[in-house]
Amino acid sequence: MSADTEQKILDAALKVFSEKGYNGARTRIIAEKSGFTEMTLFRKFETKENLFNRVLSENKHKIMEDVDSLMVLDDGENDPKTQFRTLILNLVDLVDKNFEYVNIIIYEREKIPDSVSKIFVSHLANYLDKILLETKIDHNVLAFMILSFLYFIILNKKTEMKFLDLDQAIEEFISYHSNSLEL
Repeated sequence: MSADTEQKILDAALKVFSEKGYNGARTRIIAEKSGFTEMTLFRKFETKENLFNRVLSENKHKIMEDVDSLMVLDDGENDPKTQFRTLILNLVDLVDKNFEYVNIIIYEREKIPDSVSKIFVSHLANYLDKILLETKIDHNVLAFMILSFLYFIILNKKTEMKFLDLDQAIEEFISYHSNSLEL
């Protein structure tokens, strides 16, 4: 099976697992969405669980590379408010771009052996430690708050029940935390 075929199946599986969850996802639907037969899917991945685990590992690697690229300290920028603002705006884009994966992580957390959320929160907290040196808040708590906020505003954007103005919510979040952290 070519790498292109495999990637099409993984992309289709990401969408279906995100929409239906692991239990609701049917390999027949994944195969149809990928443009291949269910036999092709099973030839490559053998089981739905193997396919699910592969979707998780491929996307975990990709999103952590993106996170790492965002969390590089800018030597030219020393203002914590500006750094915090830039971080939030970049993370909004990251979560938006990877929403299907994030959605799986949130709803299928019992099926995921090493918590990607925990890794992400820890990674983000370490970065916050570096840019918010003078704050008294627990950076793990702030990182968890940021992740939760990002998920729900992008969920709001992706659903038809838009009850928030995305740009306004982001600005208020940044402003509130910048002021409460005394940045």
